[in-house]
Amino acid sequence: MKASHQASSAVTVDSPVPGRRALHGLLRAKLLVAGLVVAALLVVLGVSLAREAVKSSRPAATALSRPSLAPPRPALTPAEETYAHALWAIHADVKNAAYGLTFSGLNYKLSQTDRAEFGSRVRGASESLGQAESRIRSLVPPPSLGEIHAQYLEAVRLFQRSASEMLRVTADGRDDHLLAAHPLSQEASEKLLRVGNVIWPGEYLPN
Repeated sequence: MKASHQASSAVTVDSPVPGRRALHGLLRAKLLVAGLVVAALLVVLGVSLAREAVKSSRPAATALSRPSLAPPRPALTPAEETYAHALWAIHADVKNAAYGLTFSGLNYKLSQTDRAEFGSRVRGASESLGQAESRIRSLVPPPSLGEIHAQYLEAVRLFQRSASEMLRVTADGRDDHLLAAHPLSQEASEKLLRVGNVIWPGEYLPN
């Protein structure tokens, strides 16, 4: 009887442990999912910021460093430079809108903003992208930059599609829309990087 009582007591004391472990496991799983979403949303943003940081921190003395084996980049023609300056003025708004989409998704996923504020910020970024698209369409690129112009427009449209997908969260509350929006933003960011490598090396305003 004594042994039976001790066994019963052991079961009574130990029985909550699996429940606590299950709860901890669930919390860890949720944190893992949130971490994956955060990482996915920040991949492209991190690459872009890293490139800018490296370029801005590079001292002027690097011009005297060992020459690159790559052939020098051809200088822009006057017509190309005029277009590059005009697009640069729009590019700042596009980047700000893209960052707004990224951080809106992050803040919402981390429960730092509610669904209404999240929707307001995403709609604001989408409106900014729409205005940028209209301004880009008004530009007339030189023939040599026709493909660059088309790529930039496609990038802006991809960001707008990403914003539309994110806004679906406000309708049904499903965070899956954030994951579906990410590849669109990632593709758009990659297109912007390719454009920048051609007409804004290091994303510096051309001289």
